[in-house]
Amino acid sequence: MRNSCIAYLEKKLDLERYDVVKLLLSGMAFFFVIGAYSILRSLKTSIFVAFVGVEYEPYAKVVSILVTIPTMLLYAKVIDRVKKHQAVYVVLSFYVALTLFFAYLFTHPAYGVSNTLASPYRLVGWVFEIFMDLFQALIVGTFWSFVSSVSTPSFASKGYSLIVACSRVGGMLTTFVSWIVLETMPTFSSSILAITIIAAVFLAMAVYCVYLLKLWIPQSHLHGYEAAYKVDQKNERSQKKTGVLEGLRIVLTEPYVFGIFWLVFSFEVINIIIDYQLHILMAVETNSHVVDMSKFMLFYTGTFQALGLLFAIFGTSQMIKRFGVQKCLLLMPIVTILLALLLIASPKLATLFIVMVIMRGLNYGFNDPLREILFIPTVKDIQFKSKAWIGSFGRTFAKTTGSSLNILATQAPYFVIAIQSACSITLAIGWAFVGVMVGKKYMKTIASNTVIGEKRDS
Repeated sequence: MRNSCIAYLEKKLDLERYDVVKLLLSGMAFFFVIGAYSILRSLKTSIFVAFVGVEYEPYAKVVSILVTIPTMLLYAKVIDRVKKHQAVYVVLSFYVALTLFFAYLFTHPAYGVSNTLASPYRLVGWVFEIFMDLFQALIVGTFWSFVSSVSTPSFASKGYSLIVACSRVGGMLTTFVSWIVLETMPTFSSSILAITIIAAVFLAMAVYCVYLLKLWIPQSHLHGYEAAYKVDQKNERSQKKTGVLEGLRIVLTEPYVFGIFWLVFSFEVINIIIDYQLHILMAVETNSHVVDMSKFMLFYTGTFQALGLLFAIFGTSQMIKRFGVQKCLLLMPIVTILLALLLIASPKLATLFIVMVIMRGLNYGFNDPLREILFIPTVKDIQFKSKAWIGSFGRTFAKTTGSSLNILATQAPYFVIAIQSACSITLAIGWAFVGVMVGKKYMKTIASNTVIGEKRDS
């Protein structure tokens, strides 16, 4: 059965046998990663609002920056000392342990969900918020860095959308199961405990999938983009140390990498602006009750995961094959401009929900895998270190920028929606311009079989 499935995919996708195995195991690993993320992300907002208060959410993004910098310095040290697959083991295992620790805290009578008093002094809410702010960079980012390091451009164009499709199924499944758990468990503290433990188990399973990938696939089929692999091997043989700030230095000095940073920054600023408006109105509708907010967020998360699945299955690979990476990078900013215009015309909760579902679904199902392809013709320092800085500090800085506008939202939310939408349109125009430049550089690099980020000997 397994061999017939692999043979079918070999023929259907025009991939070699080991590439099909790599695709299946990567898809399974991402299924578990996003399954865990969908649970924890749904809890993130409800826990913070219930523990601390929705009015403090913009300030949490500022606090995250203070934690992000030392975290990224430590992450860079880890990357210098371990192999690419070992980085996945270390980071995901660390998050498994932390997730189980939070599961314990959530059931504590004083520190957990049983305490219904919201206060800015409840540290568990702040720490869990920061824990989740770093999830994208440390977990999702490290996973994609590993996949990019073992992928060729051909494999990426054929397989990345399927890997993302598997992850959306995981996100849909866990949100559905978690919603049932919250509905049926006798107490809300036990239900929160149960779904948090499920998230920890899913992260552990992702580690196991990467272990199997490394075990079953020969090293000769894990080179990825050959030109980048040779440069990385040369650096490893010479034991060249690049330093913990090398990733940040490359972001600031390499135009191509800074362009990728701007693609992430633009989306995150716009996303945090609109998402916070949704959180405010959700808190009002649910009276800030943690379980009711969690169920709303699970429904919201499941909805955009389903839409992301449709984009991943029916849109990503076909669009890339037909139009190429450069033109595809224009789709997300154009859609964002149209959605911002819709919000200006109709600043309502229902409109916010629809806009955020479309934006997140398109981002996760189409924009994310497209952006990951951009890292393939780069060296290890960019794939891991620079990518981590973009995913952590870049995202946090973007969220802080968006939060500076959100602080005004509690004063006149519907008026601010119009102002923020206008800011979003301006950002999206710049986003589209940078996307064209980055896409052009990617196509030129692949065509010439060169590497971005290689240091030339003087």
